[in-house]
Amino acid sequence: MHDELLLWCSERGAGSLDAFRDTYAWLEKGRQGSSAPDWRIALYNLQVLGHVEVDWEARIWSVTPPVLTTMPNSGGHALLVGQRPLWLMQRLERLHEDPDSDIATLAQSVVLLSPLRQAGGPSVRMVTLADPEDCRALCEALGIAFEDRAADQLALRLPRFQEMLTERGVQRGPGGIEPQKMSEGGNDIWTDIEGPGEPPLHGAYRYQRYNTHRYIYWLGMSGFIADKRTVVYAELARAERWVLRYNAQRRELYAPRRMQLPHLHARAAVLRSGMLPQLTALNPQVALDQQPNRERKSYVKYVNIDEPFARQVAKSLYQKLQLVP
Repeated sequence: MHDELLLWCSERGAGSLDAFRDTYAWLEKGRQGSSAPDWRIALYNLQVLGHVEVDWEARIWSVTPPVLTTMPNSGGHALLVGQRPLWLMQRLERLHEDPDSDIATLAQSVVLLSPLRQAGGPSVRMVTLADPEDCRALCEALGIAFEDRAADQLALRLPRFQEMLTERGVQRGPGGIEPQKMSEGGNDIWTDIEGPGEPPLHGAYRYQRYNTHRYIYWLGMSGFIADKRTVVYAELARAERWVLRYNAQRRELYAPRRMQLPHLHARAAVLRSGMLPQLTALNPQVALDQQPNRERKSYVKYVNIDEPFARQVAKSLYQKLQLVP
């Protein structure tokens, strides 16, 4: 289903969130088996994977241009990110038969692998390559982009949460109805507060707005409207709560399930493998029944993450990375 959804996005190019929702519902109707995630989660996953860009406030999306990017520690593989139009996939699958003799020659060193399916998103598509320059030449011949280690390049340019908070401007006056404040802990990340939720306030707040929520980070009389994950990590930094974990032996970065990385940080981590973060126990080597309830499948993990990369992500969020065995 997710492969068909990405194909639709690739051929459509751009559209409204309503059009995406309706297409998702139509594809889901013809699907058998377990229920699919909410359409907003499916769209967010496409965004994190680098296939689309989304303006949630304007309620529009657009597909990103196709890119082949190399990955560290991958044994000579490059990841296909972005648009997957039918013409491109057909040419990649038949490189040895391509009418362009230069492309047919490159088929001896660049090979498209079979789809690697994953839960919650489209299949991972990779090519094997003997020499990155062959991959670059293929991209030039096909008219698509080539990037060496896009994940690492993005990690170096990750915005600090101050930049993310100021992107949408400043809120003056009440943020909305039914205000909730980010809690210090416990089972629920948001707790109700009394009063209309007007400034002066300090910290991360959530308000009811039509059929969704609005997230605002208040600093005195100024409220910064941002996405949920940006607001959450701004509050974590203020409270000096260190939630990111790293296992050097397994090369895995862990974030709490309820406090996943902001989307650009998540995209950088995902582009190291092409795999969405998956639910896991904090220490996968210990049996689940031997771990505290709060740690059972309460984290998500990002794979193929080396320690300098993990520290770069943590630093951009003002997190102190916690090493785990």
